[in-house]
Amino acid sequence: MRRVLLAAVALLCGPQEWKRVEPGLALAFPADHGAHPEYKTEWWYLTGHLEDEQGARFGFQFTVFRRGLDARVPREGELPLRAKELYAGHLALTDVARGETRFAERLRSSSPLARAAVGELDLALEDWSFARKDGDELKLSASDPARAFGLELVLRPTKPLVLHGQRGYSRKGDEPGNASAYVSWTRLALEGTLQQDGAKRSVHGSAWYDHEFGSSVLAEGVVGWDWFGLQLDDGRELMLFVLREASGAPSAASAATLVASDGTARTLKSSEFTLRPTATWKGPKNGAAYPSCWTITIPAEALELELTPLVADCELDSSSIRVTYWEGPLAIRGSATGRGYAELTGYAGSLSGRF
Repeated sequence: MRRVLLAAVALLCGPQEWKRVEPGLALAFPADHGAHPEYKTEWWYLTGHLEDEQGARFGFQFTVFRRGLDARVPREGELPLRAKELYAGHLALTDVARGETRFAERLRSSSPLARAAVGELDLALEDWSFARKDGDELKLSASDPARAFGLELVLRPTKPLVLHGQRGYSRKGDEPGNASAYVSWTRLALEGTLQQDGAKRSVHGSAWYDHEFGSSVLAEGVVGWDWFGLQLDDGRELMLFVLREASGAPSAASAATLVASDGTARTLKSSEFTLRPTATWKGPKNGAAYPSCWTITIPAEALELELTPLVADCELDSSSIRVTYWEGPLAIRGSATGRGYAELTGYAGSLSGRF
C-alpha cells in the first residue's frame, strides 16, 4: 500500500473522468515504470537502510507523489496554462545512533521543475531527481541544505520486479475501482554518498522500491493503513498492508506478498496472516498513539516475526499537505531475522474520503 503523500489533499475539481484500475490489468515494462496521467493518483517510493564505512546506521525514505487535478482533454484553441497535476516529495533520514529523524518536503504544480515522464521512470521535483538507467539501475539525487542532509545513491535490483496481487492488480475494496496497480523491487543493492551537517560519507546498503497508481483506491470507511516492507536474511521479502476501518478492525482487503529467495511471489489474503501490535508510542506533535512493535504470524509458512523500530520517533509532520504519519526503519527477529520499513497512517487524523 503506497503512499501517504497527498493522500490527505482534497482537491475541488470540475467534472472529470479518471481511468480506474480494473481486473485483467496488463502491465509492460519499462514503459509502466513511467507516469500514468490518465489515473488520478500515483507515487514512486524508496525506503532503505544505509551504513557508512565506520558502521554508523541510517534509514531513509524518498517519495514523489503525483496527484491529477484535471482529467479533461484540452479543447481546441484552449490555452494549455491550467495546472494539470500536483507533485509532492518527501525526503527523510533516520540516524540510528542519534535517535533522530530529519524531514524535508517539496510541493509544486506541474512545470519543468515538477514532472514525471510518460513511458520511463524519470522524475524531477525542483532540485530532486530519480530516474531509471540502463539495466534497471536507479539513480537518486536529493538534498535539503536548510536541514543539512542529502543523498546521492545508485541502486541496482538483485531480484526480479514483483507484481503484487493479480499480476499487479492490487484490490483495496469491493467497489469497482477500489484498487491500484502495484509493483516493487523488493531488494536493491545501493551505494553512494550521504551528506550530513556539512560532511560527506560513503554509504552502502539495501533498499525497497514501490510504484503504485490508481484513481479511487480506498474503500469508504477506511481511516488509514499499516504497511511493511521486510527483507529477511534468508533471502525472502514480505510486503504486508493492513487497511484499518473506523472501528480499528482490519479490512478484508488487507493483503500481503511473500517473495521467495528465487524471486517467485505468493499473494496472501488477510485470512492467511495476523498482525498484532505489542507496544505503543505517543507522538510529541499532536499526541497521536502509534503501534511501535508488532508480531506478524503466517502459519502456512511457519513464520513468526517480531518487529521493533530502530528509532522510536519517526513521526513526519508535513505542513504543506497537512498530514502527520510515522515512517521508519525496523529490526526483525523471531523465526527469521532481517530489517525492514513501516509506514503508519490515520493515527493522527483519519484519511477516510481523502484518497
